[in-house]
Amino acid sequence: MAINVLPENIANQIAAGEVINRPASVVKELIENAVDAGSSSITLIVKDAGRTLVEVMDNGCGMDEEDAQKCFLAHATSKISSESDLRNLTTMGFRGEALASVAAIAQVELRTKQEDEQLANEIIIEGGDIKSVSKTTSPKGTDIKVKNIFFNVPARRNFLKSDSVEAGHINDAFVRIALINPQIAFTYIKDGVTVYKLDKSTFKKRITDIFGSSFNKNLLEIKEKIDLVEITGFISTIDLTKKSKNYQYFFVNNRYMKSPYFANAVERAYSSLIPPKTYPCFFIHLQVNPKDIDVNIHPTKTEVKFIDDKIIYSVLNAVVRKALGQFTSSNTLSFEKPQMDFPAYDKNYVPKQPKLNYNSSFNPFAAQNANPSFDFSSAVNKVKVQTEISFNNDNIPPVEQIQNSSPLAQKQMFQFLNKYIVYQSDNSIYLIHQFNASKKVIYEYLQGKISIILPKEKLLLPYTHKFASSEIISLQSKAELLRSIGFEFTVNEDNSVDFTFMPKDMTTLNAMNLVNEVIDESVSDDDKPLLIADILAVQSGKVLSQSDMTSLVNQLLQCDNPEFLPLNERVFLRLDNTFLNKFFF
Repeated sequence: MAINVLPENIANQIAAGEVINRPASVVKELIENAVDAGSSSITLIVKDAGRTLVEVMDNGCGMDEEDAQKCFLAHATSKISSESDLRNLTTMGFRGEALASVAAIAQVELRTKQEDEQLANEIIIEGGDIKSVSKTTSPKGTDIKVKNIFFNVPARRNFLKSDSVEAGHINDAFVRIALINPQIAFTYIKDGVTVYKLDKSTFKKRITDIFGSSFNKNLLEIKEKIDLVEITGFISTIDLTKKSKNYQYFFVNNRYMKSPYFANAVERAYSSLIPPKTYPCFFIHLQVNPKDIDVNIHPTKTEVKFIDDKIIYSVLNAVVRKALGQFTSSNTLSFEKPQMDFPAYDKNYVPKQPKLNYNSSFNPFAAQNANPSFDFSSAVNKVKVQTEISFNNDNIPPVEQIQNSSPLAQKQMFQFLNKYIVYQSDNSIYLIHQFNASKKVIYEYLQGKISIILPKEKLLLPYTHKFASSEIISLQSKAELLRSIGFEFTVNEDNSVDFTFMPKDMTTLNAMNLVNEVIDESVSDDDKPLLIADILAVQSGKVLSQSDMTSLVNQLLQCDNPEFLPLNERVFLRLDNTFLNKFFF
């Protein structure tokens, strides 16, 4: 078989598979170019999750006519010119593959203008072929539109995921760059709706602008510098944890990177301070000499190789422990104790002897003090019998469906230890775990299997909470779910939300934590019902009235398989006459 040298346009389409695998890749490459151009303002516009349009506008240095055409050639770059430049990289892009790859699989329109030019240069490319080069009017900077991605590679277009999935990847790509560049103003417009409008700010302000005001009071600054690395950034307090690792960000030399190894160094510092299966949030920047890292080991440049990562691991773990130690100490210890006043010493002072009242004629062995009805030997035997019986689920007969019992309205119930509901049917006693029962009922309700009304209460004054732009979009998409569990609210133009109703007996802090769990896009929709039920369920320790208990058990009887929760946690225990006879006789 003869060997052919592929035409440039086909080679670029193949190469594009490594660099551009979805619309989010286009977003990443175009915004990184805008950052490298020295922009102070960048706008991203996306339509149909990037399938129809990805547009990036900046006010950077722009390009002249020659460079505007060269930038779409393979391996054309302004970032490096010699081998030594590879060891001193300070820019985001450097390979010269991005625009060539984008142009090979999309329809591209580029307008760019330098500050000292009167007219802008316009280039129109389709599938890697330049269709026209002309002059036009445009402000300083670059405006690049990428339309109909993969229009000439339909197989790859068919492998794109749903709009929500692709939009999520675009959001991730935008946030990763916007986070570490707070000196640049960013705007993100999705299908005509502004998702983010971020002014120039500090790193901490940028974090709260993106992720919401809950981060503002729950961030600890970290800072350490040694010869090998300078570590700066913020970590969350132990009061701010998440169910996923989606709020963990590492950057090296202003570039986002993935590093499970370094993430483990941070998480180990929290290991004994936060609940299991929860994760800290962090936004950490590592500044190292470009000669000591290699960012060229992966096409997306998110994996970075360090010359000595073990030392960085140790320093990172130590600096996080130090910040957490200072936080926990300042919140648990008070070093400003009130002064204690001691009475003056008097050498002539003789303390009074305490008086003891007692009955001198009392005889504990007298016959009248004995308890003739108490048989000590029989009591010991009874204790021995009880301790010899293993009381576990294996000794309990199979549970029958308690739906067949007589109406609950005729039954009396009572609480035991403010944790269990004791309920008697015709032939059995049921010990019902009130938290698990309530969790089961709410879960089935959220699944649409039973019909109940969750109690809510109106606030005396509306409670206002400020959300990030991305959270507002998620909140509006989950509005029906939030209203079904007791929330009523209105969204204001400044991304604040006025809550007028909240679930009954819930503090505003817990209510906002519940809202954040509902709108958290990192938690799948399948997991949310159980998560919500766990938060809303009647807690152990709460005193229930007779009507509360009756209502809860009635609702439980409506559920499918009321004996168990979805993860096989038991809801109730049944004791019948057969079991009790075996136990006592």
